[in-house]
Amino acid sequence: MIKDDLNRIRGVYVGLPINQYFEIQSQCKKSTCHTVSEYIRKRLSDKPVTILYRNQSLDDLIEEIAELNNQINTVRNNASQVLEKLSQHQQINHDVVSISGLEIAIKNLNQRIEEIKMQIEKIIDKWLQS
Repeated sequence: MIKDDLNRIRGVYVGLPINQYFEIQSQCKKSTCHTVSEYIRKRLSDKPVTILYRNQSLDDLIEEIAELNNQINTVRNNASQVLEKLSQHQQINHDVVSISGLEIAIKNLNQRIEEIKMQIEKIIDKWLQS
């Protein structure tokens, strides 16, 4: 590309209506070209222009997964805080039994959350490869 830059000794100015320029600019953004000038040079010289394609439904799924991940973390933190506060305020023995049951439930919840997070990571890895 640097060699191409050295050989460019002529400039061409083309006046375009704003809507045509925005159309060219939007097509450029969908391609692998870094600049509008590069995109136009490729189009004028009939060189191939690589167009990027994203699966919109998969992108939407990834956004939903990110939101779900945040909500899962919130549930985990809230459950841990509840357990911590109950442990600080236990007064009689039967509360200890219910607190230990809650501890087991929270431990199971944490295990399930970790399994879900592993599945989320697998989905995201597949998404990044596409």
